[in-house]
Amino acid sequence: MVDRRSLAIGVFAGLVAMGGVIADAQAPAGQGAPAGGQGQGAPAAGQGRGAPGGPGGAPAGRGGPGGAGGGRGGRGTAFTPVAGAKDMKSVLYNWAWSMGMLRSGAESELIKTLHYEGAGGTIQVNGQPCTLTKYQMNANYQLPGYRVQIACTRANKQTYSIVENLSGPYAWDDDIPGAELVPGKGKSTPRPETYDERWIRLWASPHGAPKAAIAAAAGLPTAESFGQNPATLLDRQAAAGAKSTATLEWIAGEKPGLPERPVFTFPVPGMPGAMMKATLDGKTYLPSTVVVTNGSDKTEFVYSNWADWNNPLFKIEALYAGTMVERKNGTVLRTVRAKVTEIGQIYVVVPVPESIEKAGPAKK
Repeated sequence: MVDRRSLAIGVFAGLVAMGGVIADAQAPAGQGAPAGGQGQGAPAAGQGRGAPGGPGGAPAGRGGPGGAGGGRGGRGTAFTPVAGAKDMKSVLYNWAWSMGMLRSGAESELIKTLHYEGAGGTIQVNGQPCTLTKYQMNANYQLPGYRVQIACTRANKQTYSIVENLSGPYAWDDDIPGAELVPGKGKSTPRPETYDERWIRLWASPHGAPKAAIAAAAGLPTAESFGQNPATLLDRQAAAGAKSTATLEWIAGEKPGLPERPVFTFPVPGMPGAMMKATLDGKTYLPSTVVVTNGSDKTEFVYSNWADWNNPLFKIEALYAGTMVERKNGTVLRTVRAKVTEIGQIYVVVPVPESIEKAGPAKK
C-alpha cells in the first residue's frame, strides 16, 4: 500500500510540475514576476491528520508536537523535539510544524504566499461597523505586501468597497483591483498614513508572526531565514555567534489544569522600536494572541478555530485561523471568519502603480 503522505507529496509535485496553482496573476509593472510553485510535499487532510478538534484544539488523528519516536507522522530527520521541551528552538519548531508551515523532506519553512477568502464579519469604516460581503486577501511574505478586496454594508444599508494595498514601502487604496496598471482603468490613492497599520497586519498574521519569530531568533532578516528548517537554522546561527533578538518565557495555563503557555517577544520586521508578543497554546503550539506595541499604540490579534481551510480537493494540512479579531487600543477594527484559503505557493505580486511611486514611499 502506498503511504498516504508519500502519495500526497507525489500529487503536489505533479501539480507544481504542471504549473502549480495560479492566483492573482498580475505581473508587476517594470519588473519580472517571481516564479511561484516551489515544490513542497504535504499530506491531504484526514490522511494522517484528522479534523481539527475545535477552536484552538489539537488536531485529531496525528501525533501532537514534540512526540518521541516519530509519533507525529512523516517527520523529517533533521530535528525531533523532545516531548515537553521548553527551549526556544524546540518551541519555534513545534509552532511552525503544528501550523503545517514546514514542508519538503528537510521540513523547511516554505510558506511563501497566501490566498484567503472570508466568509463574513465586520470592519470599521469611519468609526462605524460595516458588515462584510467580501473580504479577499492575497499576500506575499517574500516580497512583503498584500492586496485586500473589501466590500461591506453599513447599518444604513449604504455599501462601501475598497482595495487596500501594501507593497514594500508603499501603501495605497484602489477603487478596483489593479487600478491604473492599465492606463485609464481605475484610480489609485496614496495612503501613507495607513502604512504602519498594514505592515503590522502582515507580520502579526498567522503566517507572518512565526516567520518573524524565527528570523528574530536566528538574528536574520525574514528574507534570509525563509526556506530553511528552523532548528537547523538556529543551530547554524548559534555556532556562528549570531545574536538572537527574540525571547521566550512561560506563563500559567489559561485555566487551572491546563499546560503552561509559551510567550515569544520579538521585533516587527522592518519597523524599528515595534515589538510583537505571541502567546501560544501550551498543547497545540498554535497562537491564540499576537500583540504589537508600536509607540503608544497597541494592536491585538486574537486567533481561534484553527483548521485546514484549503479547498476540499486540495487539503495539505496547512492550518489557518478560522476566526481573526483585530483590536487597536481596545477598539475592535476587524472581525473576519474564514471561508477558504490557498496555501501552497500560489503566485501573488502587488505591483505599485506609477502614480503611487511618484507620490513617494510611505516609509522613507
